[in-house]
Amino acid sequence: MTDLKIILVEDDQKKIDDIKGFLDESFGYSDLTIRQSYQSGLRELLTNQFNFLLLDMSIPTWDKEPNKSSGDFQKFGGYTILQELDRKNKMIPVALISMFDEFGESDRSVTLRQIDSMLNDEYSEYYHGAIYYSSSQSDWKEKLKNMICDCLL
Repeated sequence: MTDLKIILVEDDQKKIDDIKGFLDESFGYSDLTIRQSYQSGLRELLTNQFNFLLLDMSIPTWDKEPNKSSGDFQKFGGYTILQELDRKNKMIPVALISMFDEFGESDRSVTLRQIDSMLNDEYSEYYHGAIYYSSSQSDWKEKLKNMICDCLL
């Protein structure tokens, strides 16, 4: 896995640590690039080459800095990143990994299953599916392992 370059766009530190630990334990992969906002994730994806994108759907606009706001929280920031990558012809294999099963507010909310279906329809050549992450469960690990193996190995 020496040529493998994976990027994770995620703002939750526990989830970052769990995914990083899983990749190291399962694949001996410890060179994970991590970006924690829409802006830094998109910038990294547009300026560097990666083989696989692990993407959260709900992310802050900017990286968190001490004593500063991270800007508006983008409930569909992951989707917007995919739109921009597609527009710039920079699409790479991607998996959505979220700890939420529903996004949006009340009557305008969508489920993870609905987002998964929409992304599969729009980006079927690159999109490999949605994973529901829970720190108290481990089934997300098997699903992620299968996606990485099917896509990259």
